Amino acid sequence: MREVIPSLYRVESARAGNAYLIEAGDRSVLVDSGLPSGARRVVAELAAARIPRLTDIVLTHYDPDHVGAAAAVQRETGARVWLGEADVRILRGEAEPPTRVRRWMRNAGWLGRPAIPALVELPDAVETEVVPGLVAVPAPGHTPGHHAFLWRGVAFIGDAARVSHGRLVHFPGFLISDRTAADATLGALAARRPRLVCPGHGAPARLA
Repeated sequence: MREVIPSLYRVESARAGNAYLIEAGDRSVLVDSGLPSGARRVVAELAAARIPRLTDIVLTHYDPDHVGAAAAVQRETGARVWLGEADVRILRGEAEPPTRVRRWMRNAGWLGRPAIPALVELPDAVETEVVPGLVAVPAPGHTPGHHAFLWRGVAFIGDAARVSHGRLVHFPGFLISDRTAADATLGALAARRPRLVCPGHGAPARLA
């Protein structure tokens, strides 16, 4: 595990997508978890870090490179898992994935497996304080129920945007569920002026 800033660490064993660990007082929070194939290593890395107890897992969105190891980590730790309500419905098969590539992933059996037995739904219309000091902010566009998480001026943005040359920019269009919503989210995140951005892919970075 690599320290990013005090009380914030990057979980190095997460596969394909980034995962971060926040120590927030008496709570320890995992932000995203990587692919299912990395679950055993993520669990081992968290255990080796000797954190008192993982209390919460917050997921930016339902893509498997972000939620995939969450079920295994929850099983080992008993942590609560949080995900945006629209993404919960897609993950459970109650709503249709809104892009062709994700419908293909569903048909291939890549969405919602392994299933996360207990999920706390984050409202998609309002901000939610998940634990003291950590706020879930609706950030739709990449997926309908995508959320970013703000903590001490740090923005965990998942795939709402990526960082290029100190700016927030979009992912390729075929990965975006709603371009109008994605445009609004990108502007809203930039307007927050975070001191540090922790993306779902790539290294943490400061905006220009």
